[in-house]
Amino acid sequence: MTSNHHAHTRYSDGVGEPRDYVEQALREGFSRYGFSDHAPIPLHDMGSMKMAELTTYSRVIGELQQEYADRIRLYKSLEVDYIPEVMNVESPHILEASLDYTIGAVHYVDYLADGQPWSFQRPNPVFERGINTIFGGSTRRMVERYYELVREMVTTHPPDIVAHLDRIKRRNVDGRYWDERADWYLAAVEETLEAVVGAGCIMEVNTRGIYLNETEDTYPTDWIVARAHARGIRLQVNSDAHRREHISGGFREAYRILEDIGVERVYLYDGRGFSAQALDAFKASNA
Repeated sequence: MTSNHHAHTRYSDGVGEPRDYVEQALREGFSRYGFSDHAPIPLHDMGSMKMAELTTYSRVIGELQQEYADRIRLYKSLEVDYIPEVMNVESPHILEASLDYTIGAVHYVDYLADGQPWSFQRPNPVFERGINTIFGGSTRRMVERYYELVREMVTTHPPDIVAHLDRIKRRNVDGRYWDERADWYLAAVEETLEAVVGAGCIMEVNTRGIYLNETEDTYPTDWIVARAHARGIRLQVNSDAHRREHISGGFREAYRILEDIGVERVYLYDGRGFSAQALDAFKASNA
């Protein structure tokens, strides 16, 4: 019953061919596996996948789907950046890719002085440069703008799955830049969860922070997952693997978090849509 809907290969910023991941998934007993490399960004051909590679990516995944059809369910997706007036899940090249499902994410928050989109994932000095030059040194303004963009994404161009909701915390180790229990931060998260409810999106519980030792828990953190569950937001566990050895990384911890919260089911793509699967089956396969 092991599954993963969010994963990368050498076609974006991962390591290895798609076939390598399929073989690893079979060794680990996966029943389904979804490829979701970063989609090309039509802004100076920016991003980790070039526009010219998208056709090849689609063809390769399609060939693997046919080759392994009797052994594992394989799905074709893209992790699509939401950048206002630049790209979303309804952009022409995304629709033309004929994806099984879409994953939406915000990695870029407004623009640096040179006109380049600013990625909050970049290490210093770029991270602090963005806070200082775009947001006047206000970390709060930066974080609130991030969540505003997530809300805008799910409201105007909703993906099937919302990726790593609180990814903005990646550089906030030990609360270096802001208090994740501050009233203003809680308000931003709560408002964003309400937007996800309204859009009907699935929210992933992303384990990348665990197996890379970026955080002590998932993206989003356990208390956000609990609030999402209380609102009836559908959940699924994904590893966001960039190496084949990470395809099930952090799954035990994530499913334990879901169990402690009282989650009884997760939602998996079945070729037509997303259907509920009892959490007990995943607890057993990840024990």
